[in-house]
Amino acid sequence: VRAIADKYNIRLVLDASLLGENAFLVLQREEEFKESNMGEVMRTMTAMADIVYFSARKLSSSRGGGICTDNPDIYRELEALVPLFEGFLTYGGISVREIEAMAVGLYETLDETMISQSPSFIAYLVNALDAHGIPMIKPAGVLGAHVDAMQVCDHIPQKEYPAGALAAALFLISGIRGMERGSISNQRDEYGNETYADMELVRLAVPRRVFTLSQIKYVEDRMKWLYDNRKLIGGLRFVYEPPVLRFFMGGLEPVSDWPEKLIAKFKEDFGESL
Repeated sequence: VRAIADKYNIRLVLDASLLGENAFLVLQREEEFKESNMGEVMRTMTAMADIVYFSARKLSSSRGGGICTDNPDIYRELEALVPLFEGFLTYGGISVREIEAMAVGLYETLDETMISQSPSFIAYLVNALDAHGIPMIKPAGVLGAHVDAMQVCDHIPQKEYPAGALAAALFLISGIRGMERGSISNQRDEYGNETYADMELVRLAVPRRVFTLSQIKYVEDRMKWLYDNRKLIGGLRFVYEPPVLRFFMGGLEPVSDWPEKLIAKFKEDFGESL
């Protein structure tokens, strides 16, 4: 990629928001870096880019973010925009407390033991659900476990948003909040027609140092029950659809009374244990 960018004089920009977790995967999967450490891998990755930017919520531990470059010309281009839109160059609109927290988080990103937790939990969840016969996206990544809702809810037409329906059903029977990554996340075309996604997924994200393994096992248990009762899940339709970011701010309702039937079956199976 670097060679192609150089050939056509294109700037290469690296989104480093999950840099630590991706460096961990490099150590695990690439023979060339078997004897390297996290810092060496991350230095190799960032050295390839003209601009490196990151969200501190993902790479570090606080709100805000950063844009980095070792090119003086690019720095000068960006320099004038920061005071205009964010704050002076020395703080960028971020409090000193948050900058200190960001620094701690960046140092922790170099700690393989710390970074390995969420990828390890995600790998466990993907493999466990796969062993139960639940269609999963494999191999496991570092952001979350992705359930193939197109296969799980193959009885729901895409116009009724199977990934959104699966995410809603999981929340109803468990309180687990997954994220729809399918047609709801798309925008309509300029004529108002639905643009259906090639894949309908439910993302079960695992943030760093938040969950214990027992909580991951709870997700496994509830997801297995839901898969065994998947035919009870029905579709959704929009009741409020804003022109942009409908997957964040829109409102949907079930197309039938399927939520009541799903909850009734759940209570029947779990009884007094609830």
